Amino acid sequence: MPLPTRERSGYSLHADDGPTRTRCSGMTRLTSLKPWLAAVALAFCVQLPAHAAQERFTLNIPGVSDDRLFTSAAASDAPGCGGHNVSPALAWNAGPAGTLSYAIVMHDPDGQKGQGVDHWVHYGIKAGTHQIASGVGAKSALEGVGGTNSKGTTGYVGPCPPVGDSAHHYIIQIYALDLAPDALPAGLTRAQFLEKIKGHVLKNSSVVRRYHR
Repeated sequence: MPLPTRERSGYSLHADDGPTRTRCSGMTRLTSLKPWLAAVALAFCVQLPAHAAQERFTLNIPGVSDDRLFTSAAASDAPGCGGHNVSPALAWNAGPAGTLSYAIVMHDPDGQKGQGVDHWVHYGIKAGTHQIASGVGAKSALEGVGGTNSKGTTGYVGPCPPVGDSAHHYIIQIYALDLAPDALPAGLTRAQFLEKIKGHVLKNSSVVRRYHR
């Protein structure tokens, strides 16, 4: 399956717009008047993306613009990290036709000296769900199936970059999948999850947060 087209700094990701279609307002009325007039009108029809009328699949953190700093509450509550491990609230619009479930991944590409840290892997979210409340990422009651983060636990684990590092980037991605909510086993790492969903991603989107200590 072709990879989605990157739109912004390698972070915000959206699928291609696909084939084009012809849009001709009033063609039915013109055709009923004069065939030659309809032909002239057809020559001026505008070619538009097939999905232009569809709402773009977008992930956001309600009330916060993109690329902002996490508050300390979102940071890890491990000793020395200074946070409360509160996962961010997330909201997204409905995925494309055929969406059966959603998945969320939060990854820090700056962590471990550029080797990356996985903070949150969660999938099997029902297609009818379009938001997650703040703080539920670390709770077992969260709808769906928990994957394994870089700490070896399931659920959300907040940022805790080394003191003195420049701000790390935390990429939160959502995937609209054609997989049933119970299609994948629990406990997948980010790498295992990405392997499992190859050929099953209908759309994806992302937001970026930063954090430093």
